Amino acid sequence: MNLSRNLPSLSPAYARYALTVLFAVNLFNYIDRQIVFGVFPLIQTDLALSDSALGLLGSAFMVLYMLASVPLGMAGDRWARNKLIALGVAVWGAATFLSGLARSFGQLFVTRALVGIGEASYGPTATAMVSDYFPKRRRGFVNALFTAAIPLGGALGVAIGGNVGDRFGWRPAFLVVGLPSLLLAVLAWRLVDPPRGASEPAPAAGPDGPTALAVLPVAGWALSQRIQWLFRIPTFVLVCAVGMLIAFATGAFTAWLPTYLYRVKGLSLATATNWYGGILSLGGCLGVLAGGVIGDALVRRTPAGHLLTIAFGFLASAPLGLLFLLHRAPQVYLPALFGAVFFLVLYMGIVNATIHNVVHPELRATAIAIFVLLIHLGGDAFSPAIVGLISDRRSLQGAMLLLPVLVFFAGVIALAASGVVAADAKRLERDLVRRPAIGR
Repeated sequence: MNLSRNLPSLSPAYARYALTVLFAVNLFNYIDRQIVFGVFPLIQTDLALSDSALGLLGSAFMVLYMLASVPLGMAGDRWARNKLIALGVAVWGAATFLSGLARSFGQLFVTRALVGIGEASYGPTATAMVSDYFPKRRRGFVNALFTAAIPLGGALGVAIGGNVGDRFGWRPAFLVVGLPSLLLAVLAWRLVDPPRGASEPAPAAGPDGPTALAVLPVAGWALSQRIQWLFRIPTFVLVCAVGMLIAFATGAFTAWLPTYLYRVKGLSLATATNWYGGILSLGGCLGVLAGGVIGDALVRRTPAGHLLTIAFGFLASAPLGLLFLLHRAPQVYLPALFGAVFFLVLYMGIVNATIHNVVHPELRATAIAIFVLLIHLGGDAFSPAIVGLISDRRSLQGAMLLLPVLVFFAGVIALAASGVVAADAKRLERDLVRRPAIGR
């Protein structure tokens, strides 16, 4: 479907502008989310916290994020997506600013949790919008461009936190990054929300008769019906399993890496956060974009192209992660860290495209929301606290060694998913031909 022919306001130039705005919002999404990890040592000293308490603080964001992600994802399949995104941006920006005014562990925990409810309105809805702005053949790459904001924003958040915190204290770091979100909320509000499924080929005439979609209620689906439908898609189930393992590993890794470099590798806090920021921003952005390019190139040859790219990335990242943790020489462990990050994030830009390619357009925000809920509930909602608990009882080094093992097993499951994705994609094509709209 040619967007410029059907809706002049959604020309290719406008689609690129919208992607730029959504990229900027996603950038501050992760700056605001990750800045706390850059000031972990300063918060720990100021508030006299144990590693376990510090890990709980790192997980605070996930409390409301998980509770809100599915209902807000369902809202993203029914309401004006630009307005939903804008409200979420305003909420998380205000919560981040308030984090800089916190005077106790309890106050800081609450404000960090409030960041989660704002950001729950964004990810599932924004990725569905991105897939509707651009043609299906570019879905992996444009999702990768959008997702490149994640490692860049996370790295900037930690670097800003470490450097501002080192000079002025940890509270000003939150104040600095909270305010720009209000401007982004205005820009997001003014975006045009594309029709759901706008990027799908126009449905051709197909055989008559009911399909699995056709027997579902037209005037709105209950959450249970949506979940049942999604979990009949084997690719979706396996991708959720992969996501849980990776979320556990990356959540703990992101939370504790600056502290690990500071405490175990012996770097100063500013040096640790600068290396963290440089490696994650460069290696992360290059890896995400490479994943989009490679995945889209392979998917033109086989429907499993995205999943094969993901599996290769995890299987390459795991041994490099072990090398980073076990070697003492910076000239060895820093390049190993760069390689581990690069291959790990091949996954980030194309996992949403993988889900979108097997899920009906009017269910995509809900699907991503359920995916987000599951990977956080089974992954990074608790992994920073679990690593902190293991660190208190054993050592931080021992706790971190668990993470590359999980990445390896995620690669094995991604390989299994590559064997079923073709059948799921073909099933979706048949459903779109027979029933292009499911109703709401």
